[in-house]
Amino acid sequence: MAIRRVLLLVAVALLGGCDTTRHWAYQEGMAFEKWRAGLEDRRVETADGLDWHVLTSKGDQDAPVVVLIHGFGADGTNWLHFANELQGEYYFVIPDLPGHGRTTPRTADMNYGISEQAERVFALLDEMQVERFHVAGNSMGGAIAIEMARRQPNRLLSLGLVDSAGITLQTAEFLNTLEQSDTNPLIPHSAEQFHTTLDWASSQSVGVPGFVITEMGKEKAANADVAEKVWRDMNLDPAMRLQGRGVLPRIETPTLILWGREDRLLSLENVEAFQEELPNSRAVILDEVGHIPMTEAPEPSAEAFDEFWRDVQGEAAR
Repeated sequence: MAIRRVLLLVAVALLGGCDTTRHWAYQEGMAFEKWRAGLEDRRVETADGLDWHVLTSKGDQDAPVVVLIHGFGADGTNWLHFANELQGEYYFVIPDLPGHGRTTPRTADMNYGISEQAERVFALLDEMQVERFHVAGNSMGGAIAIEMARRQPNRLLSLGLVDSAGITLQTAEFLNTLEQSDTNPLIPHSAEQFHTTLDWASSQSVGVPGFVITEMGKEKAANADVAEKVWRDMNLDPAMRLQGRGVLPRIETPTLILWGREDRLLSLENVEAFQEELPNSRAVILDEVGHIPMTEAPEPSAEAFDEFWRDVQGEAAR
């Protein structure tokens, strides 16, 4: 029945042809994916004036809490397929970071540095009465997770770095593109440009129809000015250039480094660099996967984290 519903939505969108119908199908499809992953939409207001959009597991926090932090220009839905693989095993908290998704206000007046974002996530978790948790972050979200491990290590059960910034060794291909172009391929200014953004971010299909990518692109393009500010703020933060500064070796939190071998944005060299500086880490590299493993390859990504989290919890119980 679920498969038939998805096929019906896609057929309606493709045959209907109008923007309103395609947008409806996109929204219904996203709602279905959330339901399939056992997640629900929540609004949480924090004392700093933010109105957060958060995806959380349904029910009470009986299972170990896992906080998942998306990367630059993304939102919490990047983790939907990953969460679906582990439904019922963990209690997921998946926020849209300030400046992204449906968390408001979205404004170019805010400071979106890594340090500021880490403190905001802690404020959110305090409001939600989440004390101890596993945290995993992708790309920019990984740098935020590192900063969280540095600031309040006693609250973290483990740290997950998924094609993570923090050391931020970018590929020659991406550096050359940034130097030779007036525009950042990660900041689409039109719906069509988001297809190019995904080409950079993923090595294989993310499993959604083209019209869905276009609908997502409309949302990204509408937020381009804020995205430009986020990009500037995070790259000015020293938390994006941690190698050799003595910060990482002080983090003793058990850490899993998960990387896509075909990442076109952050070089595979980051894996060795992280392992050299993080004393309690292990690494998993996925072949034929790009910058967003949890979306491109949710099953092996979830398997790697499930094994890691179980090992961490087993050690803690001894």
